[in-house]
Amino acid sequence: MIHRSSCQQLETLLIDTELARCEIALFGAQVLSFVPRRDGRDLLWCSPARLKPGRAVRGGVPVCWPWFARQGVADSAPQHGFVRTATWHADSVVEQHDGSVSVTLSIEPAFEGWPAPCAPTLTVTVGHALSLTLETRNDSARPVTLTQALHTYFRVGDVREAGLEGLLGLRYLDKIEGFAEFTQHGPWRFDTACDRIYLASGPRHVIDDPVLERTIVVESQGSASTVVWNAGPAGIGALGDVPLTDWYQYLCVEAANCGPHDSVVLAPGASTRLTQRISAGPRP
Repeated sequence: MIHRSSCQQLETLLIDTELARCEIALFGAQVLSFVPRRDGRDLLWCSPARLKPGRAVRGGVPVCWPWFARQGVADSAPQHGFVRTATWHADSVVEQHDGSVSVTLSIEPAFEGWPAPCAPTLTVTVGHALSLTLETRNDSARPVTLTQALHTYFRVGDVREAGLEGLLGLRYLDKIEGFAEFTQHGPWRFDTACDRIYLASGPRHVIDDPVLERTIVVESQGSASTVVWNAGPAGIGALGDVPLTDWYQYLCVEAANCGPHDSVVLAPGASTRLTQRISAGPRP
C-alpha cells in the first residue's frame, strides 16, 4: 500500500491502492504524481529534468510557505519560501473506510528570523481524488503574517487548447503587465504566457482539456486567491529545468493566500488551513 521509493534522486513515499497511485517526495513534501485508477493517467505534470541536488523539482505540487514568490520578504530570500527545499517527516499513515489513505508530514522550521514554534503540516489524502491540506499553527508568542500556495502543475495535452472555467467576471493582477488590475470579461484562454492572481476567486475551477479528452475539477478551501501560470514558449528557457519542447504540457492552477489582499495573520495560538482537492472526469 505504501512503500519507500525514489524519484530524481529523492526519497519518496509511494502510495499504491485500488483507488489511485501517488508519489510524494519527502524533500519539500512535494506530491510528484497522482494517477486515479478511474482515469489511468497522471493528473500532475512533472519535468524530467532537475537542475541539481538541493534544488526543488519542477512540477507536481510544490508547497510555497511561509511566503508566496517573495512577497513581504527580501529579494535575497528563497523563492516561494524555505520549506520547499527542506526535508519533511512522515508522522502518520491512516487508511480510511472508503479505501483512501492519508499521510501527514511535518517540518520544524529552521530559518533566521522565523519563529520555529510556528510550523506547518501537510496532509495528503489519496483516493478517487487527491486532497492536500496545508495547516499552520502559530505556537509562538507573537503574531505571524504569511502568504502561501499549493503550486499545482496540472498535466494538459496542450495549454493552447485548454479552457479554465470559474474565472469569468473576476478581477486579477497580471504580473506580466506589472501587476496591473484587469477583469476577466470572456472565457479564459492561453495566449503567449500567463501569470495572474485572480482575486476573490471562489472555491471551484474546472480545466477543460480537449486534447486528453478529460476535465480536471479543482476545489479549494481557505483561500481567496487563485494563481494561474504558464511561462510560455519564451519564458520557459529562463527556468532552466524544463525541456523547451515541453512548455505547453502544463497549467498551474494554485490555491493561494497571497498579497496584496489575501495574506494570513495568525495570532499566538491561532491556526489556518489551505486545502486543494483535485479529481478527473470525462468531458461533457
